[in-house]
Amino acid sequence: MHPVLESSRLRLRRWRDDEVDRIAGARTNQATAHFLPFIPQPFTAEDARFWLRDLAEQAASGQRFNWCVADRETDLGLGNLTLFRIDRDEVGDAELGYWLHPEAQGGGVMTEAVQRVAEWYFAEFGGRRLFIRTAASNTAARRTAEKAGFRHVGTERGAFQLSTRFDDEVIYELLVSDLRD
Repeated sequence: MHPVLESSRLRLRRWRDDEVDRIAGARTNQATAHFLPFIPQPFTAEDARFWLRDLAEQAASGQRFNWCVADRETDLGLGNLTLFRIDRDEVGDAELGYWLHPEAQGGGVMTEAVQRVAEWYFAEFGGRRLFIRTAASNTAARRTAEKAGFRHVGTERGAFQLSTRFDDEVIYELLVSDLRD
């Protein structure tokens, strides 16, 4: 089951088919092209429809959870948060990835969404550790991880592919025990 999660400002829910234009607009920008070069540019409405179908298939198979980060009052989609690489064995690790619509950046939206998913993952899903991996030069993604309580635990030199070169990959983690400390 794919839960709807809420926080003081946000509702984390599935993306809807009527949000194709919003998705396409959010994923067509210079930062996305640079930090996520596997996303086609421009990201068209047809790309968004394919992405939504792919999300539905992955959710049905239990491979990942994908939330539209929406404003709780207006229900406007502000960004995307994905829980993936879920280890359902004894270890209990998973990874988070995220992006925000350019007009939603800078207001702490993703930090709040990451914190809410972490709470759910540890309490309801029984997870033990969450990871966030990003390019060393992606200061916005790094700031989100740090503000959400994740700790920088390592750097892999030259391991993160950007659009024009490789960057160092920084790794952040949050343990269930960190929420109790």
